[in-house]
Amino acid sequence: MTKKFYQLSARERLEAMDLTPSLTAFYRERQSDEMPNLIENYFADFTLPEGLLRHLVVDGRSYQVPMVTEEPSVVAAANNGARLVGQAGGFQSHQTSQSLLGGQILFQDVAIDELLAYVSEQREAIFEAAKLAKPSMVERGDGLKDVQIRSLAGRRASLDLTVQTGEAMGANAVNTILEAVKAVFQPFSKNIVAAILTNAGHDALVTVTTQMPVSLVGGLAVAKAIVSLSAFGKVDPDRAVTENKGIFNGLSAVVLATGNDYRAVEAAGHAYAGSTGRYQSLSTWKLDDTGEFLLGSLTMPVNIGRLGGAIAAMPMAQRNLELLGAPSLGALKKVIVATGLANNLAALKAVSGPGIQAGHMRMQARTLAIQVGAVGDEVLKVANGLAAEGAVDQNHAKKILGEIRKNDA
Repeated sequence: MTKKFYQLSARERLEAMDLTPSLTAFYRERQSDEMPNLIENYFADFTLPEGLLRHLVVDGRSYQVPMVTEEPSVVAAANNGARLVGQAGGFQSHQTSQSLLGGQILFQDVAIDELLAYVSEQREAIFEAAKLAKPSMVERGDGLKDVQIRSLAGRRASLDLTVQTGEAMGANAVNTILEAVKAVFQPFSKNIVAAILTNAGHDALVTVTTQMPVSLVGGLAVAKAIVSLSAFGKVDPDRAVTENKGIFNGLSAVVLATGNDYRAVEAAGHAYAGSTGRYQSLSTWKLDDTGEFLLGSLTMPVNIGRLGGAIAAMPMAQRNLELLGAPSLGALKKVIVATGLANNLAALKAVSGPGIQAGHMRMQARTLAIQVGAVGDEVLKVANGLAAEGAVDQNHAKKILGEIRKNDA
């Protein structure tokens, strides 16, 4: 019996793809024993570079933070921002993030009063169904914690479940509970559209702040420029999108390095950025009343895990958590958000001061050197040559590389 493509081994898939011998050999060299079962139709590993945020101080503790990203300047910016904040004592957290994940049972063409009455009558049955679906969660103190009904436009409604998931992100657990609870609503079965978790993270907000003397960022004029630029992110969605992207540059790099779902975190963050009815920057920078201190804060939902899922299957994710010092789930969330705020500070300081292009181009020069064929020590030599000439483009890179190789011959 012929196997379907998804049933083939990784090596068999390559053979079935009818590639050139060189491309087949390229992908074969990039197959591993660790990744095949993580995704469908696996045939090779795609690797990204991992850099280190050397000292990130949060609540008085210094962390070595792994960051996985393809963008050249992100790790440098994170280190720059963390260094400035570190000189002022580091970041502080101001609330304990809950390990709570939401789920929804969605109803249409439903009388909200009837549904509200039914939920009130069946509340005990709802919690019992959730308990039977995941008894181990309840035994360790987790599981379903709350049930609420929300009325939506067009005779629609959402039954919102709040589930405490413990050390795991808990997506599969929440979906299992939802399916069990859905059975309680048999009288409304024709009205149910779906039962699915939500990544909104309303109950998983994390806040980090910093207070630093304006002298650390270059004086009062620089601090005022940072505050002014931050204010644009509150009134102009176009500016807010770019500022939030800069926050996620650092934040998502840590989420990815720890084996978590950066897409879910980003989606929740962007939704929260628009929760007032107007899309805004997630961060806020302002001066204190004396004008002597620059105050920064970042609040957003973070639903991640420390156990289970891809983390359990990815040795790098496990080792990266070890590198971080095996933090609690709450501490890990704060580290992630603090990294985002560090990147944000570095970006605002650069944009409001000398401009972000200079730093970006220094990092881009290295990437360009590799693109034109530089290897080993040649990469830095080409990058330095491009910086000296002030022209970071492929033609200049090729010219400099040629001159280097001619002189070394």
